[in-house]
Amino acid sequence: MITSYAQNFEDVILWRALKSVEHGFYIDIGAQDPVEDSVSLSFYERGWRGVHVEPTAAYAAKIRDARPDEEVIEAAIGTGTGLLTLHEFPGTGLSTGDPAIAEQHVEAGFEMKEIPVPLVSLQDLLDRHAEREVHWLKIDVEGMESAVIESWGSSAVRPWIVVVESTLPLSTEKSHDEWQPHLKGLGYEFVYFDGLNRFYVSEEHPELKDSFGPGPNHFDQFVFPASSTSDMLAPMRQELAVRQVSVEERDAEIARLHQHIADADATVMKQLADKQAAIEERDTEISRLVSNALENSGTISNLKRDMSAEKLRTHEWWLRSETLQTQIEELYRSRSWKLMGPYRRTGRMLKRVIAGVSLRGLKSERDSLAIFTIRFVMQRPRLKALLSEQLRRYPTLFNRFRDFTIAKIVSDNRSRNTFFGFQNSSKSYSRRSGSNHDVDERILRSSDANRILLDLEQSLKKRREI
Repeated sequence: MITSYAQNFEDVILWRALKSVEHGFYIDIGAQDPVEDSVSLSFYERGWRGVHVEPTAAYAAKIRDARPDEEVIEAAIGTGTGLLTLHEFPGTGLSTGDPAIAEQHVEAGFEMKEIPVPLVSLQDLLDRHAEREVHWLKIDVEGMESAVIESWGSSAVRPWIVVVESTLPLSTEKSHDEWQPHLKGLGYEFVYFDGLNRFYVSEEHPELKDSFGPGPNHFDQFVFPASSTSDMLAPMRQELAVRQVSVEERDAEIARLHQHIADADATVMKQLADKQAAIEERDTEISRLVSNALENSGTISNLKRDMSAEKLRTHEWWLRSETLQTQIEELYRSRSWKLMGPYRRTGRMLKRVIAGVSLRGLKSERDSLAIFTIRFVMQRPRLKALLSEQLRRYPTLFNRFRDFTIAKIVSDNRSRNTFFGFQNSSKSYSRRSGSNHDVDERILRSSDANRILLDLEQSLKKRREI
């Protein structure tokens, strides 16, 4: 929330665009009073500081007293050098260096006196502060705006926003056609006209243009100072005068209101009695509902208990699933799974290749590939020992391999030394024992029978070793 002191809310519009800047800097040409109609005071109260150009001695002294930490230049801005004759109209804010405008004020009845003041160019003023950012520049010089802007010269300083009074003094007639082309040539774009001033934004800061458009409004969050004499507050002052009635009139109104309150009390008491009866009826209904709720509480408790048990069972199943998932992940990370990867991929490839072959042919091809693989491993002792060690960790898988080997290889007439750690497993039990005369040949050809006989033989061998 800011306090607006400016004549036409110039400070409100500038603050909307620059409120994100902390401890900014401004140049106010034609500053006049440090409080009344001041464009800079709102910014000064927010920690900003700047330079004031005021050729009138009385106003310059007031600014120095009110703003001892700011620079005050008691001079006029324009082209040329030396002294300028200032036509001063004390206490009006109409002082000007333009003789034609001064003559109009004299004809209108204003008292004038002429004083010589130093003349400084805007170029010199801007170059003094070339090392810092100038966030806004205001020019209000009563008809001398063209001379001020023309004196900008070759200065490279570009204030972010320039505000120029753009109507003739005491008139709504626009006067910007003479100086606006020069300002645009300096890289400024017109963005807003408030009926008195024109606002321009430097091409170096196009992000500020979106802040202009609507006039001062509720969302700008500003207030007037208590000392404001703005005509806009006239309705408020009239309203305040209307409300300042005499004490007697107010006392009479208060007495009337007391009587009205007494009558209202009687009515309220009757209404309270009726309400009390209604409350008692509602209390009876509430008691009945509470009784029903208590009867239902047992059912609710049972449902809650069942729900808790169901949640517990759900959690147990979740824990089981987590355990199974962990086991699956361990299997995927195991060395055997990785070693068997090529064989799995080979199997999948073969399935796609022989998809059109009959089931019997597919089984035969698969068995042939498995026999080839097992014999390949058995010919390599290190690989055989490694796979044997890994397969023994998974008894079910190991038994499947062993059964397959017994059925397909051990029963074969071709000799092999071992299979994954089983001695003399290349020959069937009947061939090794030599005592198959009393055993049915079909039993000896069975992989299950051979596995059982091998297990018995291994067990007997271990017992003899003990």
